[in-house]
Amino acid sequence: MATLTHRLSKLALAACLFAFAAGVWVAHRTPATGYELSIYAATPTATWVGVGAALVVGGVLALTASRESRLHDAALVAVGSASLAVFALPLLRGYAYHGGGDALTHLGWARELADGSLAVTELLYPGVHTTSVIVADAAGVGLPRAMLYVVLVAAPVVYLLFVPLTVQVLGGGRRALAVGAIAAAMFVPVNNVSVHPVAHPTSQAILLSAFVFYLLFAYVAAPAAERTASSPAPSGSRSRFGAVTGLGALLAAAAVAFVFVHPQQAVNLAFVFVAVAVLRGLLRYWTTGPATQHRPVYAQTAVLVAALAVWAPRFERVGGATEATFSSLLARGATAGGVVSQRSASLTEVGGSLGELFVKLFLPGAVLSVLTAGLVGVVLYHRFRAHDDALTGYAAASMVPLTGAFVVMFAADLGDQYFRYLGFLMVPVTVLGAAAVGRLADHLDATSGRHVGAVVAVVLLVGMLPVGAMAVHPSPYMYQPNSQVTESEFGGYAATFETREENVPFTGIRGGPRRFVDYHYGTEYTDRQLEFPGDRASIPEGVFAAGNYTTAYEADRYITVTRGAYLREVVMYDGFRYPASGFEAFEATPGVNRVRSNGGYTLYRIETEE
Repeated sequence: MATLTHRLSKLALAACLFAFAAGVWVAHRTPATGYELSIYAATPTATWVGVGAALVVGGVLALTASRESRLHDAALVAVGSASLAVFALPLLRGYAYHGGGDALTHLGWARELADGSLAVTELLYPGVHTTSVIVADAAGVGLPRAMLYVVLVAAPVVYLLFVPLTVQVLGGGRRALAVGAIAAAMFVPVNNVSVHPVAHPTSQAILLSAFVFYLLFAYVAAPAAERTASSPAPSGSRSRFGAVTGLGALLAAAAVAFVFVHPQQAVNLAFVFVAVAVLRGLLRYWTTGPATQHRPVYAQTAVLVAALAVWAPRFERVGGATEATFSSLLARGATAGGVVSQRSASLTEVGGSLGELFVKLFLPGAVLSVLTAGLVGVVLYHRFRAHDDALTGYAAASMVPLTGAFVVMFAADLGDQYFRYLGFLMVPVTVLGAAAVGRLADHLDATSGRHVGAVVAVVLLVGMLPVGAMAVHPSPYMYQPNSQVTESEFGGYAATFETREENVPFTGIRGGPRRFVDYHYGTEYTDRQLEFPGDRASIPEGVFAAGNYTTAYEADRYITVTRGAYLREVVMYDGFRYPASGFEAFEATPGVNRVRSNGGYTLYRIETEE
């Protein structure tokens, strides 16, 4: 019976992998032809059938198959490949670029690095940009495509690989790799508020931190094989000592490299190192348990802090951000609670609610947080007696300063910056939550004598996979438009900038063409606002509704309208601020002349009555 079940499982997984491969091929063969409001709705159904089958069947088999079997390994490949495919949908669907906000500015910086108008030492976080330039040259592709490659490989691939490995180091039981892989597939740190699946160095740094977490705990867990001349090393220990020393050097190098990906997240990483170093020192002197054999990270911590001290203060943005944080804490004004209330009112107007949005965006993270709290409670109860408990304690200790930083940023009036800290915090939460599921499953199996633990693990983790997958990319599901940038937008803005009258200001729906200006000219040019007037200007809602452009403005204006803006305002937001009648009025209002149009981008010029 067991043999038959094993064979059926292999056949089921093979069928799912075939369906997944076919779905990926279909997605690649049906590229986007224009702006898509939802990448999920626009992706062919065959793709979702294959991805869904690989995630669910692969997840179930990874949690139930024997750790030593090839079925277990193949199931892990299915889960990892399917989750990576979800993240890679913009590439699979042939998007010209993904990310219409900060990501365009970062693309502009990469262009400046490539043409030599911006030095690497003049950019606060040059890691993603420099790597994109290298990939573009090496692969012979354009910078937009190269940056999409870097975003995909540098973050999700690394994250999906090293979260389960870290869970295994912390002692997630015999299902450590499986629970870690499934938890990673939810991409809990990506909240689409301040952590995004686009070119956004702080987002890439948060996902890349999984690699540094793995190196940190693997190095600490390695026995501190101290040797003296009077106590010669046993046979074979020299090679092990060298391997551990190399691991420590790699940890220090990775920490320094992390500074160049994003210094703000490197500060968070420094908090983690300090917390681990302090707890390890306390346990070494207060207990006689396995922590006495764990290696210190004082040297690596010092290297990271020194790298930050040398690099970050060179930039005015760092001092300005620090000053703004403390000023906001001391000043009276809008609070995070007030901002949330305002956004809640807008969300209600378009048919949503905060409770609904919380479930869609944060349910997996909330469940993993509860599991993490339970595991930390167990470790504290056992007083770090076991090796795995001490390592879990280090991971838990790393969350203390991160939580404090989140609270400080939440109290400060700095927009949604605190969601960056929440995103970083979700990396150790994902690792610890997965470890909690693995240990719980092993305990239930041992006490019940049956596969109760496997069932619990499947329900807790596989059941949340669809929720996590649906929240990776912005879409109307979470009341956000797709971040797609089309060829028509690139071409339309480029042609407009080349032929515009320089003294005529711009305006647009919810803002001017600032990001495309950053991409086209670079920030060195756009920092001089007088040379590109109106790059941040938006059409007032009252003017848009009335269509009285020729009397509302004192001088001529350019108005840029994209297909994406129309779908966002009319279809997704149902004309909440910019109704369909306003878009129709562009073609019917005297004095508003269409200058350029290519199907996805239209440029109008307002001829004022004066």
